[in-house]
Amino acid sequence: VIYPPQVALVGLGRISERPWAENGLLGVRPVLSATLAADHRASDGHQGGQFLDALAKILQKPEKL
Repeated sequence: VIYPPQVALVGLGRISERPWAENGLLGVRPVLSATLAADHRASDGHQGGQFLDALAKILQKPEKL
C-alpha cells in the first residue's frame, strides 16, 4: 500500500544463485529481484521501467556508489 505523500515503493528480494546466460555462455550468478509499485496518478509504467533499469545498472557497479 502506498500512503500519501509517497508515490512509489521499491521491494527487493533476497540474493540467490540462478542460471544466467551472457554472451552465449551459461553460468551461475547471484541475482536480486526488484519490484516497483507506483501510484499511476504521479508516474507511469515507462518511468518505472526506466527507474528499475537505472537501479540495475547502479547495483552492478557497487564500487561507484
